Amino acid sequence: MTFFGARRPNAQPQGQNRWFLWLMGLLFVSFWLFAHRLERIDLAPTLEPWQQAWIPFMELPQAVIFMAEMLHWRVLRHLVTAVIGWRLAHGAAVSLVRALYDLPDRQSARNLLNRLRWRNPPAVKPLAISGLTLEQAREKSELLRVGGPGRIAVQAGDVAVTELNGRFHRILGPGAHTLGRLEHIYAMLDLRPQERVAQEVRLHTADGIEIQADITVAFRLDTGEEIPNQDRPYPYSEDAVRMAVYNQTVLPDGSVSGWDNVPLNHAKMNLVNIIGRYKLDELLHARSAADPYHAIRTELIQKIRPFLINQGIELTGIHISRLELPPDVAGQYIRYWRTHWETHVKLQEADGKAMSLEEKEIARAEAEMTMIQAIVEGVQRARRASNTNSMNEIIALRLVEALEKMARQSQQDIALPVSLLPQIDGLRQELPEEPPSATGMTAV
Repeated sequence: MTFFGARRPNAQPQGQNRWFLWLMGLLFVSFWLFAHRLERIDLAPTLEPWQQAWIPFMELPQAVIFMAEMLHWRVLRHLVTAVIGWRLAHGAAVSLVRALYDLPDRQSARNLLNRLRWRNPPAVKPLAISGLTLEQAREKSELLRVGGPGRIAVQAGDVAVTELNGRFHRILGPGAHTLGRLEHIYAMLDLRPQERVAQEVRLHTADGIEIQADITVAFRLDTGEEIPNQDRPYPYSEDAVRMAVYNQTVLPDGSVSGWDNVPLNHAKMNLVNIIGRYKLDELLHARSAADPYHAIRTELIQKIRPFLINQGIELTGIHISRLELPPDVAGQYIRYWRTHWETHVKLQEADGKAMSLEEKEIARAEAEMTMIQAIVEGVQRARRASNTNSMNEIIALRLVEALEKMARQSQQDIALPVSLLPQIDGLRQELPEEPPSATGMTAV
């Protein structure tokens, strides 16, 4: 305990603090002596009967009489004002510190005030802190709320950034450290590899159809091309740490988004733009069955990696999975796909029927042309033979031959009546044979 109940840390004062305590002690003793002189108390006559009764063989030393006079109530009453003034001043200082630094209770303010009285922090066990528990620890420790002097221990895998008077001061790696006067832990970053996942991200294709995707982004703070070793399993670049710790965004709801949300947010934003250039069929029926999203993933990495490097973040991997349609959109797409293919089948059937009709019309036209050519050929033969009497028979014979040829050609495409060919053959037998002269002319 120091003078009048002020708590004293487990350390020795140094430098100006030591001289200040000596000066205050000297002033207190001087005021005590002044009170003794002011009261002019003389206890020698009062103590003489007591001395003769108890120790007649010796006289009381003057030092004992002086100390008795210094402890007399008339002298001590003058010290009451000094003691009360000291306590009131100390209480006012505690209240001021509590209000100034928004501390939860007077004990925290008293601890901070006592630590500020010493140039160096007490030689006690360092306060262990980590990035996961920093904000909870601030509520319980005035050292983390306000700052040093004090000792802290940064856990392995973390790095701390301190500020002094609201400005960047230094970076503290894993291990024990001593905070300077009012040096404040601003933030702590996790040096270990990080992974963030976003599920059911809403995207829209070039044809306006909504789909959903899952994105996984793996990253870490830039290592500065330093190779991990036993002493530094998680190396880091101080420039990357400084950029990352101040890379914060205030969201509409008032919350703060830190550096570890930047890779995933940037990946989602770029994926929306990339998917917007693809049609749904191009995504659902990709050419590569082994990795259907290879082209999209490659383009996404090429877009976000340079941006993250400028933010002090190293991208280690990205994965896009489950490009799917929402249930209601999937049903709508299935109906559209079914209607599309039914229409496609009907169009193919219509094309087939049109081609068949076209082929039949062509065959009919060819048969008619053959029949006409046969009749014309028979007439020409009869004229050359000068046999006009048999011209009708020749024309009829050629007509029957043409009909028989047309029937046999049509037999390949459609089923003919069974009696058609025998009837045509009977007609040909009823007609007279072509005169020899016409046959000869044909041979010529």
